[in-house]
Amino acid sequence: MWSASIASRKGGFDIIHIHSTDPCLLAWLPKSRYGTVATSHGQAYVRKKWGIFERRMSMLAEKWFMKIPAVKTCVSMPLTDYYNRKYHGGVIYIPNGITMRIKPDAAELEKWDLKPGGFIFCSAGRIERTKGLSTLIEAYRMLGVEMPLVIAGGGAATDTAYFEELKGGDTKGIVFTGFLTGDEFFALYAHAAVFVFPSEYEAMSMALLEGLSFGTPTVYSDIPENEAVAAGIGYPFRVSDSADLKEKLLHVLSNPAEAQAMGRKAMGRITENHSWEAIARQYHDIYMKMAEGARPGRPE
Repeated sequence: MWSASIASRKGGFDIIHIHSTDPCLLAWLPKSRYGTVATSHGQAYVRKKWGIFERRMSMLAEKWFMKIPAVKTCVSMPLTDYYNRKYHGGVIYIPNGITMRIKPDAAELEKWDLKPGGFIFCSAGRIERTKGLSTLIEAYRMLGVEMPLVIAGGGAATDTAYFEELKGGDTKGIVFTGFLTGDEFFALYAHAAVFVFPSEYEAMSMALLEGLSFGTPTVYSDIPENEAVAAGIGYPFRVSDSADLKEKLLHVLSNPAEAQAMGRKAMGRITENHSWEAIARQYHDIYMKMAEGARPGRPE
């Protein structure tokens, strides 16, 4: 971020867009003709992986996020509401978008010896304690089914000690695929009997959007950020409550026709509300207003 900020001062850019609040510690440094836009994708200081110093710096970055950029946006409606209550307005809600994909061929599952509709899937991305994987594994044990639980993740910024802790426990029936991309990754979403998203903290998760976009029956933790996306098109469970998660999984697996109908409903809503075309149009309008001298979202 430091190098990019320095380079921006010589680049003659019209607008600079900063993604994430933490880089806003340097939001005073970039120079552009019409100003800076910053987008919040969450509050890093909420995550358990960071120490006291890192969390305090992230809290400071949030204050700079609210103070310096000409225009502020946020991908999460509950977080947007939080900013506007605490800091007296000025943040515009613009959700994440998603590319609607055709289901990859089920042959992609063969490397893990999986069958379409014959496994439970969780996409964790970077694996850390706030992802709710301990809750999921405990619920899976309580469920007592032969169906495998597949967990994809382990990318950059993974808490390796926690990951090793998970893999060192009772892993019977659990497949850890590691970090995946491309068709083999999306085939797991598309062909799962149920997609589970047990995270304890998110802003707006791309993983949750991806599960819903394939029409796969989705069980998700009932944090406000997830409810803002999935209410009425998935099955919420009480966050960190493995017994409730087990009951929701049992309901979905025992009622496939109902769950598949819910999945089709989810696919339609995600297509309607999270189109990249619509989201790009919103940012285009913001950029054009900035070029005209306006500051969208500024409190009156």
